[in-house]
Amino acid sequence: MNEDRLQAVEQLQRELRAITATVEHPNGLCTVTASAKGELRAVHLHPALLGHGAHAVGQVVTETARLATDAAVQTSFNRMALALGDGMAIDVESVTGDAPFRSAAHPVVPPEPAVEQAPPPRRRRAEVVEDPDEDAFFSNPFGRR
Repeated sequence: MNEDRLQAVEQLQRELRAITATVEHPNGLCTVTASAKGELRAVHLHPALLGHGAHAVGQVVTETARLATDAAVQTSFNRMALALGDGMAIDVESVTGDAPFRSAAHPVVPPEPAVEQAPPPRRRRAEVVEDPDEDAFFSNPFGRR
């Protein structure tokens, strides 16, 4: 019985080491395959991404790698739950932290920094119109004539 349990644990460890996930960035310009340890196994960039500059390439690859790693970790948690039962998987989560898809949602794309906008155009002052009754109002503020 003990021998069977050791073989089952070794088999589960082999399966967990082999788990990878392939994720495409929502913009479709990058695809990454990663392991649950965060090892990048493959990175494919669409040529259009390269035209956005080095900073954009780095940001998209990093985001896609995080998504792929989270997917692989989630697959590992799911595999453990199948092999060990939900109770043991919950115990593992209590030690390691929540599974990626159970934890708080992470935005895929951080909000764009506010682009500095030009100030609104200045409104022209209304032209001063000579009003012949203007003096009448100020001489009698209560409107009586």
